[in-house]
Amino acid sequence: METKMELVQISGKDAGRRMVLPETGLRIGRASSNDWVIADEELSRNHCLIEFADGEPRLVDLASANGTYVNGEEIGSTPRVLKSGDLIEIGKTRLRVVNADAAEKPQTTVDLGLEPAPAPQSAASDASSGARKPTAGRRMLLWSLPVLVLLLGAGLVLWYPFERGTPSADSSVTRIPLAVEKGGLFALYYESVEADARHIFRYQMTIGPDGVLRVVSDDVPGENRHIDKSAKLSPEALARVNAIFASPDWSALDATYSGIAAADANELKSRRVRVVRANGVKDVLVENASEPEAFAAVREALETFSRNELGIWAIQYSREKLAALSEASEETGDAKWADRAVEYGNLGAAIKAYEEALFYLETVNPKPPHHAAIKKKLDAAKTELAARYREQRFLANKAINLGDWDEARAQLRILCDLIPDKNDPRHKEANAKLIEVDSRLRAAKKGGAK
Repeated sequence: METKMELVQISGKDAGRRMVLPETGLRIGRASSNDWVIADEELSRNHCLIEFADGEPRLVDLASANGTYVNGEEIGSTPRVLKSGDLIEIGKTRLRVVNADAAEKPQTTVDLGLEPAPAPQSAASDASSGARKPTAGRRMLLWSLPVLVLLLGAGLVLWYPFERGTPSADSSVTRIPLAVEKGGLFALYYESVEADARHIFRYQMTIGPDGVLRVVSDDVPGENRHIDKSAKLSPEALARVNAIFASPDWSALDATYSGIAAADANELKSRRVRVVRANGVKDVLVENASEPEAFAAVREALETFSRNELGIWAIQYSREKLAALSEASEETGDAKWADRAVEYGNLGAAIKAYEEALFYLETVNPKPPHHAAIKKKLDAAKTELAARYREQRFLANKAINLGDWDEARAQLRILCDLIPDKNDPRHKEANAKLIEVDSRLRAAKKGGAK
């Protein structure tokens, strides 16, 4: 995006508040876990999301109770590309999208919300007459109706940035250019959506022409988790992704596999893969239907690849599961800590277990009560290990300097046991010295000089 955009709140007690839209996205709602928290009783806990696609900010309604409006028009479940001057209305709160540079200039007028919308619709006058927004009570009634599930499901399908047909000239959905490069894989889009009347889970994986892998995941309001990670892939990694689609069974798949309608099933389970390769474009959608074996194999391979590359495999587990895994690792750490005087390696094992316990909670928000306690235990274990390492290293170096090779070997072995991680520089140093000491001892046994 050439020009940065800024969001300015123009109504409510926090009027005047502003924020430059971060390229990592912005979540808005009443819950404290959001990036922009607004104390508005008519807002949902997780009301809407501004995300970036190909440098353009898109506003997405997160199945809010009272809806999200842009320039007087409710966006529903279809993402809306934002531009400077757009007026966003959520609950009783109004937000203006402006160019960041322009926002820095002093304001000479007060925005009373009386000016016409930048892109008026044919029914704009009706939309601003008071009939635009149903009351909160009517909204909550509609929210309870099963038909909303159908609207939610249909809208989520529209999140796909690859159109099923030819878009209109003013389409707000961005596309990856259909070009190819040497090496096979040019672009990839995979999205999995599971939704019902209670929550939405969305997992999106993309690889663009620049070879950057990005995964965006939202689980709201259930786990209340948002993940957005990316990394530049090596040519070898891109080749591995390309190989996933080499099977002729994948090429033979139909374009669409549809099952029970979302309205009848009261839920949506949709998965879509579109890949642009040197030999053409393949687009497969499976919606509320059993996955063909070839499709399932590709999907599982893509999910495994993205989680391994970005280190986000824990995303597949619920908050409760991650908390349970964390508690189990913490218990292991406690046991190793209690026995740290029994075996030299127990202190390092305790540190590893505490680090795993914190890792499981990385995507969990808010953090459970034992999170802070684990951090304190980890700090204490690291402090003690550092002190014991310094003492043990002194004893080993002393023996080496005195030429007491038997004692040096014994102390160096303790050092290696104390720091069991072979990738740790401290372990590498101790192990290198141990190899040298063993060499001297072997030479001595053969009658060589000590």
